Amino acid sequence: MNKNLMKVYETDASQLKGRALDVVFPTTIMEVRNFVAKSKRVVPRGAGTGLSGGCVPQHGLDVVLDLSKLTSISEFDKERMIVEVEAGVILDELQAYLARHGLEFPVNPSSHAVATIGGMIATNAVGSRAVKYGKTSDWVKWVEVVDGHGNLYRKGVTELSDYAGMEGITGVIVKACLKLSPLKKRTASLVPLTSISKVIEVVRGLKRDSSVSMIEFLDKKISKGLEMDEKYHLLIEYENDSGFLKGEEYEAVLALRDKVYPFAAGEGYVRIEDPKILLDRFEKLMTWLEVHEIPVFGHLGVGILHPCFNHNQEKLVPEMMKVVKRLSGQITGEHGIGILKRPFVEANDKKILINVKKRTDVLDKFNVGKVI
Repeated sequence: MNKNLMKVYETDASQLKGRALDVVFPTTIMEVRNFVAKSKRVVPRGAGTGLSGGCVPQHGLDVVLDLSKLTSISEFDKERMIVEVEAGVILDELQAYLARHGLEFPVNPSSHAVATIGGMIATNAVGSRAVKYGKTSDWVKWVEVVDGHGNLYRKGVTELSDYAGMEGITGVIVKACLKLSPLKKRTASLVPLTSISKVIEVVRGLKRDSSVSMIEFLDKKISKGLEMDEKYHLLIEYENDSGFLKGEEYEAVLALRDKVYPFAAGEGYVRIEDPKILLDRFEKLMTWLEVHEIPVFGHLGVGILHPCFNHNQEKLVPEMMKVVKRLSGQITGEHGIGILKRPFVEANDKKILINVKKRTDVLDKFNVGKVI
């Protein structure tokens, strides 16, 4: 393979650097099975948008399995609201297909323009509409998985947790049956607020409103960078006409939300974390972040925040993780553990992950050195 192309596959959005033994591009599930069977170590890869190093190959020992050419959409059933898709199908392309039939897949990560369904299941992606629709696994009926011997298995709801959110350490997800939802007509409001206590009060009320599908938080630094007033902002999406922004204005404010991560990264805040915290503990974490001048945005409806660290601030990440744990929060809400968060996994959680890995990946072949 061309060396310059190989370098593309030796990193992901986390900017961690690795080294691959090879990169392969299967176009069918049978080719995936053959590649896996003859390889000693395999790193499954979707769009490479991960922020924890989950698909970064290690020490020149891993074959990167690029699943982006598995793009079949089949067995669509409008009445039952299900569809079968291969792992490389891009979310926005699936949405365009479904919209013609008045349906959608309701999980909406900010990387929707490039995110693949296989990657979303592997990380159990959450996204901006989590307050209404939960996480990816809530919308999966079954997955088809390739094991270390190259065998293909179908795993239903009771076994889904062995693969959804396991970041590719237990097998290669090649296909899934997804549940769908009727396409909604949505509106939005962008609400400026001057205090965190007021933010919490408003969010608490919004969570009782069943028409609310999105509660996004932008801090003062992010708001100012996006050319809004230097205040806290809540972007609220409704599945009715309650929002002030409709039509093109609604689309424009969603596009603004999608610019948040590129803006932060462009300002040098390239390490984006994802702790999950209870709303009642949010103010204490915000106090710590603001003292250290760390900008933050996130899905406040479900307590997932995205503190943004520049290179000089990265040394503060371990301290933030201690604060999160002290507040009974979780170290990752949606990005996964990958490489970056391995040092912060609790011992008991690690034991559980190791046991699942041993049971599903008996050859210790998949994504070695990640998560555990």
